[in-house]
Amino acid sequence: MKLAHYAFGDENRNNGTLVILHGLFGQARNWTAIARRLAEKYHVVTADLRNHGRSGWDDVMTYDAMAADIAELIGDIDNGPVHLIGHSMGGKAAMTLALSDQSALVADLVVVDIAPLAYDHDYTGYITAMRAVDFDAISRRTEVEEALASGVSEKGVRQFLAQNVATDKETGKMAWQVNIDAMANHLDDITGWKNADGAHFDRDTLFIAGANSHYVDMEKRDYIKSLFPRASFTSIKNAGHWVHAEKPEAVLLTLSAFLNR
Repeated sequence: MKLAHYAFGDENRNNGTLVILHGLFGQARNWTAIARRLAEKYHVVTADLRNHGRSGWDDVMTYDAMAADIAELIGDIDNGPVHLIGHSMGGKAAMTLALSDQSALVADLVVVDIAPLAYDHDYTGYITAMRAVDFDAISRRTEVEEALASGVSEKGVRQFLAQNVATDKETGKMAWQVNIDAMANHLDDITGWKNADGAHFDRDTLFIAGANSHYVDMEKRDYIKSLFPRASFTSIKNAGHWVHAEKPEAVLLTLSAFLNR
């Protein structure tokens, strides 16, 4: 699938191309502020993964499918290898590509607050709340947030989910920009992880965790390093799962140090 994407900086920069991938219910523009700063040295591309943002919809929502989309994007914009950064679901998609037979497309890898592990997180409540929103009775995004309140208790999460609403320019009607049905049908794939059958990625890899998050289990470091032998680990103080939104300057400094090593 061709992925919608945004480009920042000169594509002929000597430092190469950097591709950034968002997480579940996210979109490319979540990384715009960091992308613009990194574009001072790199050609930066932020992509909407399938069933998100401006990218197309498809019934399949597996990491193999997402990795194939990313490989196609890299071939279109740079032909690789690129610096690849992925947050959460995007991190798993990036790792899947790095562990595939197309790993040569990846110069190095940054995985933000996720690990190559299966998780027991349940997003059914979010999906149920999103499906229940009656867009016939709604005309403002704040009303979407209010409608989500019955099933999503955290205000920040409601605001994050409401960013996925788009307004039709002709009809003025609002609708979800994400493919909720595909996500619902593939929740086990999204929260899961398929072992890579002995594959490993032998290039530099950085795992960035939010210190207040529990997505990167440091007790699993040996397993992670069996897949990514050159992996290093760091955490960002006072940050949770959405590290890049909560501590953008710290993430930027961490990324810059890794990329400039």
